Amino acid sequence: MTTARPFIAATAVLGAVTLAVTLGYIGGRVGRPHRSVPVSADTFAVSWSPQASEGKAAYLAAGGADGGAAITYLKFTIDLPAGAPPTLAELWLARHSGPLPELVELTHVPSTVWDENRLTAATAPRLGAVVGSIAPRGYESALRFDVTKVIRKSGTYAFAVTAPTGASIARFIARDDLVAAKAPTITISFDPAATASASSTSVASSMESSAVSPGGVTVPEPFPSLPPWPLGTPTSLPPSLPGLPSPPNPTFSMSPLPPKLPSTWPPTPSGWPIPDPPSPTGPGVPSLSPSLPPSLSPSPGGPGSPSPSDAVSPSPSEPGSPSPSTSPSEPGLPSESPSSSPSSSPSSSPSGSPSAAPGSPSPSPSENPDPKCELGAALVPSCGVLWGVAPASHTDVPRRQAIVDFETSTGRRQALFHAYHRGEQLFPTPDEIAIARNADKPRLLFLSWKPTTFNWAEIARGRADAYLARLAAHIRANYTDQFFFTMYHEPEDNVVARVGSGMTAKDFARAFRHVVLELRAKGVTNMVTAICYMAYVPWNTQPWFEDLYPGDDVVDWVAWDAYAYSDPGYGHGDFAEMMNRKAASRPSWPGFYNWAAKSFPDKPLMVAEWGVWFSQRNPTHQATFFDSVGKQMELFPRVKAMMYFDTPSQQQGRDSRVAATSGGLRAYRKLGRSPVFQVMPAANRRGSSY
Repeated sequence: MTTARPFIAATAVLGAVTLAVTLGYIGGRVGRPHRSVPVSADTFAVSWSPQASEGKAAYLAAGGADGGAAITYLKFTIDLPAGAPPTLAELWLARHSGPLPELVELTHVPSTVWDENRLTAATAPRLGAVVGSIAPRGYESALRFDVTKVIRKSGTYAFAVTAPTGASIARFIARDDLVAAKAPTITISFDPAATASASSTSVASSMESSAVSPGGVTVPEPFPSLPPWPLGTPTSLPPSLPGLPSPPNPTFSMSPLPPKLPSTWPPTPSGWPIPDPPSPTGPGVPSLSPSLPPSLSPSPGGPGSPSPSDAVSPSPSEPGSPSPSTSPSEPGLPSESPSSSPSSSPSSSPSGSPSAAPGSPSPSPSENPDPKCELGAALVPSCGVLWGVAPASHTDVPRRQAIVDFETSTGRRQALFHAYHRGEQLFPTPDEIAIARNADKPRLLFLSWKPTTFNWAEIARGRADAYLARLAAHIRANYTDQFFFTMYHEPEDNVVARVGSGMTAKDFARAFRHVVLELRAKGVTNMVTAICYMAYVPWNTQPWFEDLYPGDDVVDWVAWDAYAYSDPGYGHGDFAEMMNRKAASRPSWPGFYNWAAKSFPDKPLMVAEWGVWFSQRNPTHQATFFDSVGKQMELFPRVKAMMYFDTPSQQQGRDSRVAATSGGLRAYRKLGRSPVFQVMPAANRRGSSY
């Protein structure tokens, strides 16, 4: 049994797998690599300028600013001798300038046919599974990711670098930089001792003490003695990104200076092979501290500002009422052809397709180069994000009518249908089964059950077993397709921390475990489980919060519910704010996505409920927020499913309907057409999985 995992312990484990390292300090203790492979293509795309190409930039950018996102894309051609898989493969990124964000992630990209000189945010491939996350201290010289599980045979591999923040950009050296020998590199070792050596080194490094310099920059201690930057120490750092403060000048603001890169890359003791610098790909030599590319200056309107065509036009008869065309055949809407649905088994092998040669035609946005996004054994898509809804919530609209109305209004099929059950109801209901098994529009079910007869301690002791037996028999007889299941979503609201209350966090964890194990024992093997938290900072920072987790063996996905507020104040901001909401009164909380990424590195993440609470005082905010989702979604690559909670009035009377205004509805329809959300289940067949 695996119980709750404290955040600090999880961070230490994470450091043992993917580590931010000070180059040169531990190089002599890493297993001897047999070869180094320089990046064959690198670029980045910015969502606030979706047509801009940055293949010639001297640095690579990853992170968020002014409501948009910068994503770095890397490509490597790996030739393994005799096809033997390496014992250790590591991807190295050298920091170009400025501080690093608090979390940086590396994600596998299934598509390898993109051209670095033509890739833009509009044509960028979808992201696959996250390889690893690193929590830098701020000014490390480089980051190192373990990619051994990905590099298993010769072929072309692609990766993306992201940082889940809306207010910080990481910059790394690109192969078009003047110090191109420090470009992204993969080192490969066939030494059987390399894996153990790297693991022990990572743990030791993650436990090193730190010291804060007078300038406020955290640096390792003891500080390593490293060779100077090959071209000398720059006197100032490049200008800041729009809306962000300039990085501190190292000559005046930091003492001691952040470490400089060693003269060999990756850091190697004497006698190790040094990768040959890549050949220049364009005329001229980029400067060491370049000015920012034009695309890093947002348009005058500013990212997140709705275009004139998206302005709200309330109906004269009812302020704020929608006035869209709801015809499902509206031009520009995606087709619903079942033939475009992905197949069921995911492919983990790299693409063998060669990268696009310079000058070759680049795929247009309508010619998506991505492989099909496929659903795995736990319904995890190989790329992209499942898109779903809980329609007409807190109303008496029949469920089948609710999903038809929502899909007609928003112009596309939903991959997920979210329904709620209480007490001793049996589920899925006939309506839910019909929704899932629609021959033309198959959908996945996410079913939430909240017990009302017994408290958590009583459930853990078996008091609800008779009901669970009836529920298991009902599921076996009526629904053999895979479905998502959670017990008691948002349990934080009901925790009674008093021992013996029957409703402590540990009582919840034991109850969740018991329900899942009991249903499995009674033959419910098609259930994909999710624990569903409430992303509310005062609860997330309670001393009992970590105790809610019931264990890896009974949790397939980690989910949470989060909402944005149109009125200024708590919860007002863009998508990145909602995903990593913080509170000044609790500065230790890293934000829910960051916490989940560090605490559950091997679990897919899901936003089981999200929405934007409409306000007549700020009626354009919904449209602006939906726009930010499209621009910032790829900053959170661990999230593989999202379900909107659409209601005209929840318990406090708030309205989250996407059709609350015509401008908001247009923005949501546009969001639903984003490539990242084009992941659909195949037609359900009794007795089969996806």
